[in-house]
Amino acid sequence: MEGKGIEPIQGDSFFSSICIERCGGMCCDPWWGIISYTMVKEGGLSSMGQFHKELVRSIKSRAARIVENYVTSETEPRPLFTSPERYNVTVRDFKVNGASVALGLLAMFAFRCQFLSADKACLVHPSVIGAGEGGGDGPGPDIRPPHCGFMGSLNVAPGEKGYCRIIHAAEGASSGDPAVVNEAINVEKNASVMHYDKGVLSAEEAADGVMAQFRELCVARAPQLITSQRTVEKTLGRNDPCWCGSNKKFKKCHG
Repeated sequence: MEGKGIEPIQGDSFFSSICIERCGGMCCDPWWGIISYTMVKEGGLSSMGQFHKELVRSIKSRAARIVENYVTSETEPRPLFTSPERYNVTVRDFKVNGASVALGLLAMFAFRCQFLSADKACLVHPSVIGAGEGGGDGPGPDIRPPHCGFMGSLNVAPGEKGYCRIIHAAEGASSGDPAVVNEAINVEKNASVMHYDKGVLSAEEAADGVMAQFRELCVARAPQLITSQRTVEKTLGRNDPCWCGSNKKFKKCHG
């Protein structure tokens, strides 16, 4: 299988028949946008309602950034995505400095590409655009966003733009054993399904999840920050909104 089904189109852009024939456009169905960033929470567990609002804004802004950047390179650009179908935001790092906590967040957004056909073919791929144009069989113009144009390149390492585990597994299968490719496909598919199933439908729900993780980490690794929570609780009535930002009454939440 080595070298088969992988044809250079333009420069470092590649197209692999494996994408459609073997994995069925899996990387685009859904397409995952991933952004890591840091948010700082001051005052431990106090002012959690305000922190929830800041989290929601940060998540929405990063999803919007992806939508804005992934457009075709036509004279009148067309976006590949609308809004995320799933939000999956997790705390990957937790650093305490006095009453300040730096949260390292990993935000994953599952999008549906508007140019993915029913049979999982990329409708803006050069090989598709060029098919039959002018009576020739050559590729058409590459109007995809830069990241899409590099997907499947064999000249990059894991973690770099354009790396695809499935394509590299196929290229490395010198014995021709399809089991190598099938294993790479299954790993990718299982990871996508897992993240999708753990995802939520809105930025607000994603922020709820981050806050829950934050509280658990404070209890486990920074109990000194819980003092501010107890101080706030003393000032709340049973029917007041809970300090955690859940929008529930205190007596039905942390009361």
